[in-house]
Amino acid sequence: LQSRLLPAPVRGLFQVASGNAGQVELTLARPTIKISTFYNGTTLKVNGSVPAGTETVIQVSGPKHNVPLKVKGKVAGILWMNKTDVELENTPAVYMVYTSPTVDLTPETGAGYEALEKNVAIVAETADKQFVFGEYIKLMEESAVYGIFKNGVSYEAPNNGRRPFSATIAIPPKMNAGDYSITAIAVKGGAPLAKTTENLTIVLSGLPKAIASLAFGMPLLFGIMAVFIAVATGLIIGILFKGGGGAH
Repeated sequence: LQSRLLPAPVRGLFQVASGNAGQVELTLARPTIKISTFYNGTTLKVNGSVPAGTETVIQVSGPKHNVPLKVKGKVAGILWMNKTDVELENTPAVYMVYTSPTVDLTPETGAGYEALEKNVAIVAETADKQFVFGEYIKLMEESAVYGIFKNGVSYEAPNNGRRPFSATIAIPPKMNAGDYSITAIAVKGGAPLAKTTENLTIVLSGLPKAIASLAFGMPLLFGIMAVFIAVATGLIIGILFKGGGGAH
């Protein structure tokens, strides 16, 4: 995620009517992001256009998996303990929505937490899905991989029946290597009219890639090296602080 020569932008269209007026256009500044040695997150510029008279909702999501959780509660009215094992199914590891304050995100819009909850199943079914899902969202927002950004889209003046938009997408450090989808939705009156999706790929490069290849390709050697590094680090710290009289 450093300054470098970038590949040509990726452009996508979703045709819902004849002519350009019914299309949603979306461009990613770079379709691939590299995690290098000193990577600490980055941003991604996206822009495009929607039909004049519509609003834009940008949704970042993926990949989906099942999330095991434990619900805590009071036992005998005294002790807080794990009471129920639940699992959220079909849950995206990353989910962020960018739009403007004038857009009301409802399930009908197809984006936002309410729409996401409809597509997530919970096991056991006796658990309070709304409560569990709400607490899970809070946890993911703390990691910056979930979020609703109501001031995340800016517009230019309409031109030839089109309304140009742009947004800066946050790519947090905990957004792991993998494939993600970025969808632009044209919304009018709370209903989606058209949309298009582009793929974003995050890959390891340099030292992180070498470490991952070693860990998965040669796990025994990786384990031996990890032990050696830990022992060497301990010896070095012991030598450096030997003359300090120990800990205080």
